[in-house]
Amino acid sequence: MKVFVRSFWVGVLLIFIINPVLYSKSAKSHPKKIAKRTNTKQTKLVKESLMKLKTYLIGYDKISVDFPFVTINSKNNCQQNLFSNSYLREKLLENILLWLGTPYRMAGSSKKGIDCSNFVARVLEETLHINFPANAQTQTHYVKAIKNFEDLTFGDLIFFSGRNRKSQRIGHVGIYLGNGIFAHSSTSKGVIITHISEGYYTERFRFGGRVSLEPYFVMQ
Repeated sequence: MKVFVRSFWVGVLLIFIINPVLYSKSAKSHPKKIAKRTNTKQTKLVKESLMKLKTYLIGYDKISVDFPFVTINSKNNCQQNLFSNSYLREKLLENILLWLGTPYRMAGSSKKGIDCSNFVARVLEETLHINFPANAQTQTHYVKAIKNFEDLTFGDLIFFSGRNRKSQRIGHVGIYLGNGIFAHSSTSKGVIITHISEGYYTERFRFGGRVSLEPYFVMQ
């Protein structure tokens, strides 16, 4: 736990110290780079994901300037959302886009193949420079619980049951982007962007979680 806390604060400090140095090309420039290095099936999935991003998150390419789906709501403690910071919003989205099209691989954690929890862990590590656990059930303890889907904001984690839709055990996780869509590594399609209304995700949704400055939360 001490290692987690220390690495978290060092990461946050580094982010704000070297912010101007780390600033790279905007999210708008990434899709072409992704498409060039994927096969036909992956390219199609990437295009579909980007179309959902464009449809549901209008203005996503200007995320560092004015992103409409991150709101402040004291009742739901949204001010605790690290991604209300424009630089971190852009960095998170950039890192998600760079993983789009990566095939699914159980226990995988590289561009050759990655599973849902490793995808979440890698993106958070790349964005916040923290050590985040790579297990969906364990990840629920490192976020502040958000019970209602409507209270989720950009950057929150979103947890689902596994194939058994009646089970309360967490079997899948993604990163919520707003307006109903989330990024995740699907077992059948790899890293994609999905709307909550697709498939059985609405029925499988259990709760959300917000990565906070406080390093450890236990579900109530």
